[in-house]
Amino acid sequence: MTVWALSDPHLSFTDSFTSAKPMHVFGERWRNHWEKIERGWRSQVAANDVVLVTGDVSWARRFDRSLPDLEWLAALPGAAKLLVRGNHDIWWPQGEAEWARLPPTLTLLGGTAVEMQGRVFCGTGGWLAPQDPYFEPLDRPSFERELAALERALEAAAALERGRGIHVLIHFSPHTSAGTPTDFDRLLRRYPVRSATFGHFHLDTEWERAPRGLIDGIHYNLASADYLDFAPVRLPI
Repeated sequence: MTVWALSDPHLSFTDSFTSAKPMHVFGERWRNHWEKIERGWRSQVAANDVVLVTGDVSWARRFDRSLPDLEWLAALPGAAKLLVRGNHDIWWPQGEAEWARLPPTLTLLGGTAVEMQGRVFCGTGGWLAPQDPYFEPLDRPSFERELAALERALEAAAALERGRGIHVLIHFSPHTSAGTPTDFDRLLRRYPVRSATFGHFHLDTEWERAPRGLIDGIHYNLASADYLDFAPVRLPI
């Protein structure tokens, strides 16, 4: 099994956002970006691989509207796709009936952990931390909720890992947009975390400052789709 990552696909196959505000308003690199994702994905990912999708999956605002996006993602190669919630994932399922409709190859992590082919993964969406220059007082409840969710995820993963290490999915970087470690990063360091994969960043300056590579025993993986030119990246795990 090979593990790949791609964050922020921002799919919108049925949502009105597609026509009202197509993704290339964020730059020409986003024009027909789903075609680039599919081409890059199919050229690399094998049937028994795992792909980490760290948030901002669909622009849909309701679960039923997200299903074409989720089904498209599920149909791509890979035995499993592990997802966490991004700040734009308003569609996230609520209630047993919606959870039951998820495509079977998709596993959603929200303060939870899963063991898969000998590796232990856990995750949550994260949020802006007080250390971030963009943090505002209204962010505090979401920050505190997500910090607690990450701790629950890490505790669940620690019960499974048995010396194999933990691989964390989180939408927001555990560092600020200026590259400073946050409370999320400090929490990671209390557990046997081997890798942390994140997205959210879309600016060149954020990419330059984001943690990447092996730092103090943790391998940080920036997986924003536009940073990766819309092709999944193979993780060294």
